[in-house]
Amino acid sequence: MNIKFERVPDFSRRLALVLTVAAVPVLAGPPIAHAEDTGPAELVLTAPARYEPVEDVLYAAGDNGYLHRRETTDGSTASYQWRGYDGTERTVENFTGTLPDQQGYYGAGTDILPVPIGASGVVQLRDPATGESTSLTVPEGQSTVGSFGTTVLTISFNDVWQADKLHILRVQDGVTVDTPVDPPEGERFDRYPVVAGDGQLAVVRFIHGRTLGILDLATGALTPVSSRVAVDQSWNIQAAVSPTHIAWYQAGMTQARVVRRDDPAGAQTSVAVPTSDEGTSVVGLAGDWLLTSERLKPATVQNPPLRQGSPLKATPLGGGSPVTLLAAAQGDLAQIPGGGAIAVGGAGAGDWAVRRIEVAADGGLTLRTLSAVPAVPATVRGIALAGGQLVTKEEDSAPRPAYQTRKVTLTGTPSAGERSQVTTAPLGDSYGQPLGGGDGSVVHVRYDEATQRDVLVRATAAGARTEVVPFDRAAPSTSGRGLRDAAGRYAVYGGGDERVVVDFEAPGGGTVVQRLSTPAAALWGSELWTTDGTGGRIEARDLATGTVTSYSVGASCVIRDIQAVGRWVYWDCLGQDIVGGDESTPFGVYDLKTGANITLPERGELGDGFVVNHDTTAAQLRLTDFHTGTAAAPRPLTDLPAVSNWKNHDVDKFGGGVAWLDASGTAHVVPTGVPTEPLTATATSVDTGYARSAGATWNPVWRLSKPAAGAQLVIKDKKKIVRTLDATALGAALTARWDGTLADGTPVAAGTYTWQLTAGPEDGTGAALALTGTVTVTDGS
Repeated sequence: MNIKFERVPDFSRRLALVLTVAAVPVLAGPPIAHAEDTGPAELVLTAPARYEPVEDVLYAAGDNGYLHRRETTDGSTASYQWRGYDGTERTVENFTGTLPDQQGYYGAGTDILPVPIGASGVVQLRDPATGESTSLTVPEGQSTVGSFGTTVLTISFNDVWQADKLHILRVQDGVTVDTPVDPPEGERFDRYPVVAGDGQLAVVRFIHGRTLGILDLATGALTPVSSRVAVDQSWNIQAAVSPTHIAWYQAGMTQARVVRRDDPAGAQTSVAVPTSDEGTSVVGLAGDWLLTSERLKPATVQNPPLRQGSPLKATPLGGGSPVTLLAAAQGDLAQIPGGGAIAVGGAGAGDWAVRRIEVAADGGLTLRTLSAVPAVPATVRGIALAGGQLVTKEEDSAPRPAYQTRKVTLTGTPSAGERSQVTTAPLGDSYGQPLGGGDGSVVHVRYDEATQRDVLVRATAAGARTEVVPFDRAAPSTSGRGLRDAAGRYAVYGGGDERVVVDFEAPGGGTVVQRLSTPAAALWGSELWTTDGTGGRIEARDLATGTVTSYSVGASCVIRDIQAVGRWVYWDCLGQDIVGGDESTPFGVYDLKTGANITLPERGELGDGFVVNHDTTAAQLRLTDFHTGTAAAPRPLTDLPAVSNWKNHDVDKFGGGVAWLDASGTAHVVPTGVPTEPLTATATSVDTGYARSAGATWNPVWRLSKPAAGAQLVIKDKKKIVRTLDATALGAALTARWDGTLADGTPVAAGTYTWQLTAGPEDGTGAALALTGTVTVTDGS
């Protein structure tokens, strides 16, 4: 994790966004040059590395270097690069070779690369290491199927377009010399016959897989070899050539066949090849070892999860157990003509590299790093901030899309804790935008393909996952943006003029507890804020007791959007789902403490004493401070372009910070500079009775208006303290656990005990919280 923070003295001196830090304005006003005038510090968290390593595809290897194409960070087509073993790198223009095992494979086994010159039939044989080149003309009617050093292999066809002859082409005294090669009696060459080779020989295949051919490139002699494959198919046979051995393998088999290079028709050795359902095994050679890896199937929604590669193993040709050279590797091996091979892999994305496999003096194998392959940032498509818990929806930082959370602290020197996964997430932008519940929980929507229903999902930091279907009717699979609010155990979901309130901790399991015919619905603790449909009227419904309290904001219009944070209630007659409506429609903030209505200069997302507006036209995030009872002029926080189908910023209504994601996936979190209200309890879940039994504990929960620090729970028998416990803080919530014993483990007597909870505000603003109650301990069965 890369964390950097800085203080921003002047919002007009804006720095461009970079990967690890962005200078973000937090003070309104003209430029001020005084160094002591500094704004709130910003926390900058770079995007984590993508779980899948960067792909660096190997095409060929010679004794001086190798040909490869490395995945680009912007998605553009990568160029072919020749990298010398001395570290030099050159771009190879116009190269058109394909990968081994693909149709039309050519160019391998030496440092010479074939580069066709347009459609002229001329092939330029280039040596990237020296810059020298030789031109060779392919005779009319022949097609190139392979190239090894200064030798080009072509194929010609008969009158019915069947592969007829192979041709070995070389340049002698400036003239192309053609050596034709006939197939063995009763065989025909495959249309794409070249399987492997180097500067001296090539392995070729026929239309039947029972036989392979070892072609001497110097003489044109073709030696048939029984392949002993399981299925009479030639298209799925691969091969590898080393200075001492030739190996081949048919996909799906559990063994490869190996012969000595100096006696290809002689005795064959069988060597075990690991196989799996996740891909196709590939083979290579290094000294007296068979190398094996796996070309994995690409990960998709139907074929999850993401994978980093398969182990690269080496098995002795003379028998013995395989050894693991790399924990994960790409499924391509490039043979070096002089011996050994090249692979790409490592322990993970942060350890990925191109590595040369070499034979040690004792016959064992060693690895030498040729070029590091740096990891790239993961794709981050969603952010939430609640109770100081920052949640990011990360598409590919783990094997499956996931919600990652971490504790952020903005007082003093900003800091962030380690990331931890809360739960898996839906893939894509339409579904899965997270909302934090303020108590460490994360709520999102997923789509159930089988039932065609939207499903609300709540995952807690403890790993509990609860799902509720809000509407028992089919939903389009392109929706998913109906999650409106979350607070502790509750969430609001819906679209149009429909809203439902879900209680994830209801007796018997999560369920819908309220259905509304208005889009105005918001949560604060156990209160549901909504409207009765009367102009200018809002009301708070206590979801625990059913008590309703009404207020008038002094407007004549029907309120269609509502947000609540402590003493502040944001209301808007335009509505959050209306596009292109009358911008002059009334909106404002109602102060429950004073009964005053505060006029705002612009709409926004409510925080504790402020609103944040995302002006998508101006691509800017702005904050309006109204905590004094009068709204100040909006001040810019950062430049932030609009995004489609997902949310790239959030306001912490349980603490006061603002977070956003920039284009690189870097998360930025800033304090607002607006003082927060005093620490209060917004909802409690404290049982008044505890039946003591083996494994059972009393587990009170207090949900708060903002994070607390130094919380203690004191349990008393009248005035005598029987137990003092440290309460556990998670987000803006406190929990404790008591097993009905003294500190030494002695059970307390059955009876009623008084508990007292004290906690200070983590941000240092306002008085400490003090709560009290009773719990009756009985002895259970």
